Amino acid sequence: MKELFLKRWFSFLIIIFFSFTIFSGCMPETGEKTKEGAALGALIDKNNRWRGAVIGAAAGALVGGTAGYIMDKAAKEAATTKKPVTYISEDKIQKVYAKPVKSEGSCEWVTVQYYEYGKLVKEEKRLICPN
Repeated sequence: MKELFLKRWFSFLIIIFFSFTIFSGCMPETGEKTKEGAALGALIDKNNRWRGAVIGAAAGALVGGTAGYIMDKAAKEAATTKKPVTYISEDKIQKVYAKPVKSEGSCEWVTVQYYEYGKLVKEEKRLICPN
């Protein structure tokens, strides 16, 4: 009986692990925020650290995914309009700045900068091509 339970538990953990691997590959921006959220959640929920870590990781992934989406949107808009684009969160904590750098055929190189609390957190250059 115990052996059957362990096999099922192990199978469940493998499925969860591969699910996280598959889904995290789609959004590279979420990784850092997920870790931060998990650590914060574990600190907040002192009675059950695992529960806090899971809740925090989910919240962190949501924030990271949103930031990644906004960075993509700003880069595409800057490439299309060929003008700098700035997005600032309502609470003024986060800012995304995208600036077209140079053209390459029908594509546009765009520098995207992500700021939190006025400090540069991430900067990357992206090649944006029309569909």
